[in-house]
Amino acid sequence: MSGLSNAAKEIHNLLIANQGSSLAQEEILEHFKGKDLGEDKIESVADLMKHIQELLNRQLINLSQQGTTLKFSGVDLKQASKISNMSQDEAMIYSYIEGSGREGIWTKTIKAKTNLHQHIVLRCLKSLENQSFIKSVKSVKHPTRKIYMLYHLTPSIEVTGGPWFTDSELDTEFIDSLLIIIWRFIANKTYPNLFGTEGNKAQLYEFSVGLNNAPDVAQINKFIRGSGITNIELTDDDVRSLCDVLCYEEKIEKLEKFGKVDSYKVTWHSVEEAVKLDEPEGDVAPIFTFYDNHKVVNAIDIENPDQNYYLDAYLNQ
Repeated sequence: MSGLSNAAKEIHNLLIANQGSSLAQEEILEHFKGKDLGEDKIESVADLMKHIQELLNRQLINLSQQGTTLKFSGVDLKQASKISNMSQDEAMIYSYIEGSGREGIWTKTIKAKTNLHQHIVLRCLKSLENQSFIKSVKSVKHPTRKIYMLYHLTPSIEVTGGPWFTDSELDTEFIDSLLIIIWRFIANKTYPNLFGTEGNKAQLYEFSVGLNNAPDVAQINKFIRGSGITNIELTDDDVRSLCDVLCYEEKIEKLEKFGKVDSYKVTWHSVEEAVKLDEPEGDVAPIFTFYDNHKVVNAIDIENPDQNYYLDAYLNQ
């Protein structure tokens, strides 16, 4: 940063140290209050703005306005060198794209803000894109708009739609696969021996309906991550939204009424849909009994059927 005053260098160092946030002139003045900067000084707004202008001339500082407050943020040397090689129009367009962050900015908005002719805007955008300074992205909210952002940034969820979208299209196959996987995981926790060795044929005497093993959102997400099912990292909120879909479809239900927050068990009718149950002989419903609070054991034929528990009645307790 040869040619800059000592005060300008100190201001730049301060702003770079606060990367990710911007400082108002009052905050900068307060920081340098009483500090000895040699021949330079930053004691008034006039002193500060003189050195700010030095940084502006070298593309080492960005200005922004929040309400009525003027704020400053630092630009590192590599970035400043890149901007200094741009044309004036390119630099102006680049600054607006940079200011849009991970949300990006529409070409029509760029044209309105810069007041440049559309031909010039498109030419500058093409030049910046060819140099990998910026990139165009698709927005799920505005699929017909061309959105630009800095090349190294990852678009926000508002732009991409999150993990449920691929190339701005709702990935229903991916969602359906996850719904099946989540249901089966919860089913195996609700009824640990539901899926036996005989294909999908469920063995009624192996069912366990205890709630102690009911998985919560964090456990479901941990299972998905550890299984290698997808390389997309899902948040707990993403998993919760899938569980909400399964709840809506009445395939699982929350256990909040049992004091288990964010925990789920499968519904019995979803089990009936998913597996082939042994058909009872004749028109007599199978009779079950249990030996503790969570086990339903094999059907038995005893002289006093009223003493036994029907499976549906047990599940609905």
